[in-house]
Formats: sequence, C-alpha cells, structure tokens
Amino acid sequence: MTETRRAGWLFVTPIGLLYLLILLAPLSYFLLLSIFKYSAFEMYLFEPTAENYQRLLFDPYYRGVIYRTLRIAATTTVFTLLVAYPLAYFLARYGGPGRGVLMFLVIAPLMSGVIVRTYGWIVLLGAEGTINTALIWLGAIQRPIQILRTEFAVIMAMVHILLPYMVFPLFSAIVAQERNLEQAARTLGASNLRIFLEVTLPLSRPGIVMGSVLVFTLTAGAIVTPQLLGGKEMKVLGILIYDLVLTTLNWPLASAVASLLVLLQFSVIVLYFRGARGRAAA
Repeated sequence: MTETRRAGWLFVTPIGLLYLLILLAPLSYFLLLSIFKYSAFEMYLFEPTAENYQRLLFDPYYRGVIYRTLRIAATTTVFTLLVAYPLAYFLARYGGPGRGVLMFLVIAPLMSGVIVRTYGWIVLLGAEGTINTALIWLGAIQRPIQILRTEFAVIMAMVHILLPYMVFPLFSAIVAQERNLEQAARTLGASNLRIFLEVTLPLSRPGIVMGSVLVFTLTAGAIVTPQLLGGKEMKVLGILIYDLVLTTLNWPLASAVASLLVLLQFSVIVLYFRGARGRAAA
C-alpha cells in the first residue's frame, strides 16, 4: 500500500467510524425493531412478524399518510425550484458588488429556528392574520378565508423555509458555467430564450437535481411545520412517527414507518447519484 493510500485511509477511517456510530447503528436498531410484534404491556415482543409493514401497505389510513407526504414533498420541491431558479440566476449573473448582501439575505432565515419561522406564517395566514386582514380591507373578500390547516399553508411555509437549500446548489451550478458557450450560441443566431433552454438550463441540471433532493428529503421528514400549520388532521410520515413513539408507544410500527421514510429518502438520493454517474459517463 502506497503512502498516499495509507494517508487516504487515515483520513477516511474517523469519518467512517463516526457514520457507523451515529447513522448505521440507529438505522439497524429501528430496522430490527420494525419486525417485532407490538405489545401494550411490554412495548414489543421478540416475535418476528410482517404485520407492521402489512399495515403500512394495505391499511387505507397509512397509505393516505404516505401519499400525502409524497404529494406535499413533491409539490414543495417544484415550487421551491420555480422560486429559487430566478433568484439563483440573478445572484450568479447580475449580483455585482451587492451579491454578498443578497446572499446573506437568502441565508438569514436559517439563523432563526423553524418554530419561529412557522409561527410567522401563522401570523400571516390566520383568520385574523395579515393576509385576511388585507383582503378584507381591499374588499376582495367579505369574511376571513380558511388558509391555515390546509396543505396549501404547509407548502407555502416549507417553500420559504427550504428556499436556501435550493438556491445555493443552483447558484453553484450557474456560476460555474462557461459564459463563452452562451456567447457562441448568440453569435450563431440563437435567441435568448433558446440559449437559456438549450445551454443554461441543461448545464444547471446538477444544481437542480441536488437542490431537489435536499428539499424533497427535508420536506418528507418535516414535523414542526406540518403540525403547526396543517392542524391535527394533517398527518404526514414525520408526525405519524412522533405520535407512535410518544403517544401510543407503538415502537415497532413507528420503526416500520421510519424505515419506509428512510427508504424513500435514500431512493431519491440513489437515483440522483445514478443520474450523476450516467451524465459523467456520457
């Protein structure tokens, strides 16, 4: 083994052990727990069973929770991308001397907690909140409309909360593009729209995919924002795990739900890396 490879292993081993301790060990624990039988008196029995996964796959209630989680995560990802791309493009191309200030404004919301930002949306979207008050004052509506306790409220707040996670991968992908390619296309007579669709946008694909993976996985596992803005009836996988662990104490079923959530998140990540390898090979 060469000195370079030894040095590489020396640097990789600590992080590998750390991942083994804080990631693989908990994952292995609840994967194992998910196949045990629930007991109201002993929390779980060491009896292997597929009952927990059968409930997730065949019970309409749990299927509905899964579909709602995927729907909210996918919709949030799409809208976050639509909002973040123009902002990232402006920061990468036209930021100028004020780019640092603009970048700080993008990242500033991360300096406050998720609960604080979510309560800010409650102030905006409540029956007597800013939006309803403004609409009534303008004469657009006669009485407050129901915005809180809806998927729309959850998606709006998640787009705002996760926007930086989409902006920065997009910014990195756009700022790294060779501007001469756009100039060459323009010299050959391509319009600005065609340049964007056939040059800029395809070269932004790594940032689009990475940002989408981050937003999708974070939304799928969110608890606080769906709970506060969606109400008690708005069940997603993260809230379901929380309730099963702390309220009903059904740890085996909670472990099965957590296993499914991790599987969904890792599937998205694996698809991303497979796509990245395919583009690299091409």
